[in-house]
Amino acid sequence: MNRIASVFSSTLVALSLSLGLAGAVAPAASAQQQTGSRGTITAQALMQDLANYGVWMSHPKLGWVWQPHDVQPWWQPFIEGEWIVTQDGSPYWRSAYPFGWATEHYGAWTYDDRKGWLWIPSNEWSPAPVSWRAVDGVMGWAPQLASAAETQSVECPQPTFAWIFIRTERLLTTSNFEVAEKELMSDEAHGTWGAWAHNPTGVGGARMPAARNVNMLEATRCLPASESKAAFGAAVQARGGTTQGPPISFVSRRSEMGSGRARGGYLPVYAPEITGNPPPANGAFVLTPPAQPVQPLQPLTPIVTRVPDAVALAPASGARPVAPASAALPVLPAQAVVPASPVAPATAYGYQQSLLNRYHGEQQEAVRRMHEEDATTPPYPGVDASKLPEWKQRELAEAAREAERQRKLLEARQQEHPQAAPSGGASSKP
Repeated sequence: MNRIASVFSSTLVALSLSLGLAGAVAPAASAQQQTGSRGTITAQALMQDLANYGVWMSHPKLGWVWQPHDVQPWWQPFIEGEWIVTQDGSPYWRSAYPFGWATEHYGAWTYDDRKGWLWIPSNEWSPAPVSWRAVDGVMGWAPQLASAAETQSVECPQPTFAWIFIRTERLLTTSNFEVAEKELMSDEAHGTWGAWAHNPTGVGGARMPAARNVNMLEATRCLPASESKAAFGAAVQARGGTTQGPPISFVSRRSEMGSGRARGGYLPVYAPEITGNPPPANGAFVLTPPAQPVQPLQPLTPIVTRVPDAVALAPASGARPVAPASAALPVLPAQAVVPASPVAPATAYGYQQSLLNRYHGEQQEAVRRMHEEDATTPPYPGVDASKLPEWKQRELAEAAREAERQRKLLEARQQEHPQAAPSGGASSKP
């Protein structure tokens, strides 16, 4: 297992990161394709930056964990972005989220039944910290997990719902990073992306319905790190692409990444070295930026004005008459500022429940279309068509399990706010 650097080592008490797990992580980009200066950022500054996009929580076993703001029950990491081929043919994940430079390149993820996906930080950077699975015509990936010691020898330990499978011809499907970031930072939806994530682009739009994961885990093989690069390159070449991409050029400021795509023959990447230590993980995270040092006031030297004796002062000229001031315009009374009313918890959870119901309806329709298409477009080349009826039943059952898991997650969040309970005897279930 790779060494977990000391910066965030205190956040992993009973668990450790399976950073070197066979089949779990794509190999890091080779040294010859990395140029430029990585720069540095302190652990405290990193946490403060991510607090703009999510919330830090103190976990009893994992220490500090982070989750994006207003995340929907079906959200998962590594779903919005695109894969880019680097100089030596290795994959690099270009996240569509403004916080993805950190949460989808450092550390690991875990899933909590009451919270959903949580990010556990560390200071080890990877161009693609995911596990890979593949079969002819299909590739899938899932986020690197923080695993208990007894599961570290398990290849691809991610749960069924963690995987994202797409057809290899759509592996390099792109998403619009600039539009995504603009919407995330808009005044109307600052810190949220519920509506945008509901209509995914890029790999999110190319993804097979999540219910198919239950069968794709049986059809695909977990790829060791030594094979994931070759499989990625073969998928790119099958699409007519090249495995000779741009070299990574590290930049010292996040703004220098631009859209995150290659420019000038290089791929700009913000991957700073993390220094210092986070605050103790024993309570709520408080933003406490250090105060600016106050410079002591210096005594002013008195200025003495002296008129030379030899200079005669001219007599003052007569004062000009002052024109009468025009009548002042009447001062209009200031408009009363009406503070925005916060959304009641019951309203917020009711809205999330309606979104979840809509999402489940869309998933059911996607599964239905997928089953119709299986007759003419098999899930992957060489599939045994006689197994498709069995596939269908397993996927319908998986869709029901997924819906129930997501409902329970939303209900668990609601239970943390008792005042959010629907009134009038309404149920949180459809």
